[in-house]
Amino acid sequence: MAWALTAGFASSAWAETGTGEPRSSTPSPAQKTILIFGDSMADGVWGGLTRALIRDTSIKLIRRGKNGTGLARPDVYDWPANLPALLEAEKPDIALVSFGLNDRQDTFAGGRREHYFRTEAWKTSYIERIQAILTPLKDKQIPTFWIGLPIMRDAAVSKDAEFLNGLYEPAVIAAGATFFPIWELSTDGTHDYTTHIKGTDGRLRSLRNDDGMHFSPAGYDLLAQALLQKLTPIIKAAKAP
Repeated sequence: MAWALTAGFASSAWAETGTGEPRSSTPSPAQKTILIFGDSMADGVWGGLTRALIRDTSIKLIRRGKNGTGLARPDVYDWPANLPALLEAEKPDIALVSFGLNDRQDTFAGGRREHYFRTEAWKTSYIERIQAILTPLKDKQIPTFWIGLPIMRDAAVSKDAEFLNGLYEPAVIAAGATFFPIWELSTDGTHDYTTHIKGTDGRLRSLRNDDGMHFSPAGYDLLAQALLQKLTPIIKAAKAP
């Protein structure tokens, strides 16, 4: 599907979670593995990339998005604690990371509230968890792309997304990884939230789900195209003799 990009890049969404079956049961030595993990948006990114690369057997996509998880609530699922074993099991060549959709909340420890959202103590704790995700990836020298949050329909939710992006970006850059902003992907000509974009055939395509936060499948396809523009040179370099 061809798109006329009238606003740049930005947006997010999700799909149903799951583990996904690898497309090749006998990967060649040249096959490169991309691990996609995080919250539900990671699952949607996996779907968009799967559709974009359906005929490319040189890339194996590992689907490890977990619905309802994030970094604010390790009592729900502790990503920093579980990531080292995941990296050891999958041995990815590239990692795509997405968090934040479920992190607009207080942190808890031992069943009790630990820090209120947006306080300095909350920020300190949250940044430590971002770093705990990035450290094992850096230690294993895995090229990592941290996908930012998109613009949201609700103004308050959008402000929180901007706040979280402001925590991700400097931590990601400091770790030598790549922050991939997607805020402008589904904005209109005035940089406001929009639900549709016009394709080169003149037809409007839906980009976002009705809840004002998530992407539609077509929106994930657009996000996958934007990601592949950045990923392809890295994949080619990794394949070079």
